Amino acid sequence: MKKPIKNPSCLKLLLLLPVLLPANAAHAVDTEWKVMQRMQSDTAVRIAYRETRILELIDQPWQGSGYLYSLAPDLMIKEQLQPERVLMGIKGDRMLYFDPVNNLRHRGELDAANPLSLHIAFFNALVNADVALLHRVYRVDFDAREQDWLMTLKPRRGDRSGLTVVISGQPGQQAERIEIRQVDGDFSEFLLRKDAEGEAIETEVNRLYKELQGN
Repeated sequence: MKKPIKNPSCLKLLLLLPVLLPANAAHAVDTEWKVMQRMQSDTAVRIAYRETRILELIDQPWQGSGYLYSLAPDLMIKEQLQPERVLMGIKGDRMLYFDPVNNLRHRGELDAANPLSLHIAFFNALVNADVALLHRVYRVDFDAREQDWLMTLKPRRGDRSGLTVVISGQPGQQAERIEIRQVDGDFSEFLLRKDAEGEAIETEVNRLYKELQGN
C-alpha cells in the first residue's frame, strides 16, 4: 500500500513548478554555438525573406522580398524577386552580383574591409552555420534572454557607416529577424521563414549559381 503524502504543501509545490519556472527553463539556454548549429543543414535550404528599408533621405520605406538559398559547405545566394529581380551570391571568398533587368554583373572578393562584404557576409555565415567566417568579419556579442536570443555583430575593422547587425529568434529556434542599422539613420529589417529543403532546392541553387556566373 502506498503511503499518503504527509505534507500536502509539497505536492502543491511540485504541481506549481512548471508555472513558477521561467519560460526558458524548459529547454537548454541558447548559446551562439547552439543557434548556429540549428541553422546548419546537410541538404540545400531555401529561406523566404521580407525586407523593409527606411532611408534617411527617402520618405516612404522601401520593401522587397525573395529567397535566401544555402548549399553546404560555402554557397549562399540571395534572390530578390520584388520589386525587381536581383541575384547576389557568395561562394567561398568570392562575391557575385547580377542585375538581369539592367544586365549588370559584378565580381569581387569577400573582404572584411569592403563595405559590401560587411553588408552580406553575415547572411553567408548564418545560412551555412559558418562560425569561423562570422568571427573573422565581425565582433560577436550573444545574449540569451527569456523572450528571445540576440546576436549583435559589429565590423572588426573600421567602418564609417557605423554598421550594426542584430540577429534574433525565439528561444530554441532559428534566426527569424535581422536588423541592420547605420549611424546615418538608415535601417533595414529582414523577416525570415524556412521555406523548403531537399534535392529540388539543390537543383534550384545550382541553376541560380550558373546564372550568377553567366553560364
